[in-house]
Amino acid sequence: MLQSKKGQFYILIALLLIAYAFTLARQEVPVRKVKETFQLLHEGYISEGTAAINNAVYEEANVTAVFAAFTTDYLAFAKSAAPNFRLVYLLKYKDKLVVGNRLDSSINVTIGSADYVVGSSTEQTTAASNATVTVAGINYNFRFSQDDIQLKALFREAGGLTIRVFVSG
Repeated sequence: MLQSKKGQFYILIALLLIAYAFTLARQEVPVRKVKETFQLLHEGYISEGTAAINNAVYEEANVTAVFAAFTTDYLAFAKSAAPNFRLVYLLKYKDKLVVGNRLDSSINVTIGSADYVVGSSTEQTTAASNATVTVAGINYNFRFSQDDIQLKALFREAGGLTIRVFVSG
């Protein structure tokens, strides 16, 4: 009877040593960090928005109207993944600057020496110039070069106790 228990003990020790050897020899597979939804959405907006502008220019369509429609469609898509995803865009096209507000509240915009209050889901079109957008008491400055077409945006996601902001441009 003692011999059979001794054999079971040796088998158990052998199994434990084999398991330990496999854990030491196992290769760790590097895991690529998945991008967060907020990051994917703001990167996607910029890349897809650029394509929408290029298509409108190629088709000789109204660039600002096509881009406003694209923004509305993109936000409808984005809300399915991140319900609190909002944005403000600034599109310079030739000598005009369009500020589109897709936040849930009005924003203050200073363009040149003029101040504007841009309501939620509306656009403000002015002569092209550098702009300062004030959201929740914080100023965001946007500078434009002499290029005919430029797209800049401010992305915001509020949820729970956090507010995330990303400024492109």
